[in-house]
Amino acid sequence: MDVVLHDTSPEDGRFYDEELRQALMAAFCDVLHGSRLPPMAVLRMTAEALGSVYREVSDAHRGDHACPCGWRPNPQADIALLQAALAMTAQILREPDLLRMPIAGRA
Repeated sequence: MDVVLHDTSPEDGRFYDEELRQALMAAFCDVLHGSRLPPMAVLRMTAEALGSVYREVSDAHRGDHACPCGWRPNPQADIALLQAALAMTAQILREPDLLRMPIAGRA
């Protein structure tokens, strides 16, 4: 099965991708430093939180009073997409990712 990782164009989603990543990193660091739990324990908790968010959003799109946006949850496909996104972005990069590097100046 081919998995498409972005539903939006790169221009639409890039800002929000980074905004979510920064918020997630800040929450991760807060829990890591506050709890003294190992990083993998906090990452597992983060994955569980994301699963809970998916379930809540999915529930809001079902039934008689579903959100009118038109999205229809497909848990099997949606979870496969989330797993693929995690696997793709969690890989250790051999070359620096220019999108994640801080801007050092102007050319």
